[in-house]
Amino acid sequence: MPFVNKNVLIRQCWASFVYFISSSANAKKWEVELATLKSNNLRLTAALQESTANVDEWKRQLHQYREEVARARHYAGKGAEANEVEQLRQRVAQLEAELAQKNEELAQITKSKKSEQDAEAKLAQSQLELALAAHDGQRHVLQALSDQLARQLADLSTLHREINSALQT
Repeated sequence: MPFVNKNVLIRQCWASFVYFISSSANAKKWEVELATLKSNNLRLTAALQESTANVDEWKRQLHQYREEVARARHYAGKGAEANEVEQLRQRVAQLEAELAQKNEELAQITKSKKSEQDAEAKLAQSQLELALAAHDGQRHVLQALSDQLARQLADLSTLHREINSALQT
């Protein structure tokens, strides 16, 4: 084998090794990106739970206002002012409308955040899979080059022994 081919082989091995190292770094970047997306998902989930707790609180308040209206109606029969009862009815209707609006907002936010999270997670997953596939491909190339280099080194070693034995005879 000519000496030039061995130098070319060594350069090719080195270039593949450098590419393999950068491919590993890219895979790590995507793993960090996936972890960031998971963290964002947890924060959004916490915000959603807080919103749900707010809705439950509004429902509780609505229930209290309805009870107040029921008491007011009871007292209206006992001489309470009709104006006060009407104000309470209006307040209950207003609170029911606010609750319906808040429920709608929560449903829209939940739907929007979920679809956004799903899209981000799918993108990150596909990018991570691509990076890992590239990493695996480079590992196979490096293994093949390493095997080829080992065979050539074995050939050189055999040739060296033959030359030494020829020189010693």
